[in-house]
Amino acid sequence: MKRIFTLLLACCFSTFAAAQAWPDKPIKVVVPFGPGGSSDLMARLLQKTIENDKLLTQPMAIVNVKGHFSIGSQQAKNAAPDGTNFLVLHLALLSGEVVDPSKGVSYRDFEPVAMTGGFCLHHVVRDDAPWKSLDDLVNAAKAKPNTILFGVNIGALNHLGGGFLEQATGANFRFVQIGGGSLNYAALKGSQTQTTMLSSSEYSNFKAGGMRSLAFTGPTRLDSEPNVPTTKELGLGYEFCINNYWFAPKGTPKTAIDGMANALEQAMKSPALRKVQIEERASTVEFLKGDAFKKNLDETFKGIESIARTLVSNK
Repeated sequence: MKRIFTLLLACCFSTFAAAQAWPDKPIKVVVPFGPGGSSDLMARLLQKTIENDKLLTQPMAIVNVKGHFSIGSQQAKNAAPDGTNFLVLHLALLSGEVVDPSKGVSYRDFEPVAMTGGFCLHHVVRDDAPWKSLDDLVNAAKAKPNTILFGVNIGALNHLGGGFLEQATGANFRFVQIGGGSLNYAALKGSQTQTTMLSSSEYSNFKAGGMRSLAFTGPTRLDSEPNVPTTKELGLGYEFCINNYWFAPKGTPKTAIDGMANALEQAMKSPALRKVQIEERASTVEFLKGDAFKKNLDETFKGIESIARTLVSNK
């Protein structure tokens, strides 16, 4: 009897020790965009909060991978499933598998970890652009179809946002592969493109560089941009806001997935983080993990699949 009790105690202790062992090495978080975009800003805010509040026992490094989001996503997908590798992305991982399946990445290729808030977008042009309103831009795209250069990351949020605008208005833009928010800003500023979409935080960062918003895709006007109308106000009938998702390579231990999800959940409750997200970045702080997050991913995919297929057919 004593031997059985000793074995049970040893078993329980080893299970507890294994659960407590994570993380036993530094953590790497891939953001498949250049620095300064919405996903990068949110990942770094969470990193700072987790480290300041000592929510994990190991440091967390944010690694930016520029170019098409599939490049960094592939790196994260192929990383060792040892509990130290994670990916931060958004709707692009869902829509991308429809728009360009040749890239070989799907949200189903990963272990879902958590959803950490979201953001809405601005339809943006340069200050010196001839279009003073979204109607002006749309009418120009109708008058000369497939000529106005719309900077996007193919299959990602700015591409989908452009698809929603086309579907709502009958306009036809020429979508050009550029990359994430910071690269699209640079391309627009440098006259490589004529319009794009930026998140509220990206627009706030880049506006002083000569950008002008024609419309905001959120449910209401922003206090920080009271003169920018919403797409719904303009009669377009849609909102377009998306969430940040955290993933891990397939096969990552549940202790690591749960451990990271719990750390993110605690970080999202931080008053300092919520102030930055809500007041400074006009972003949301909704959090999901576990089955609720998995359900949200599947429902979101169903919701955007049709518009993503429209973008494919219009290539």
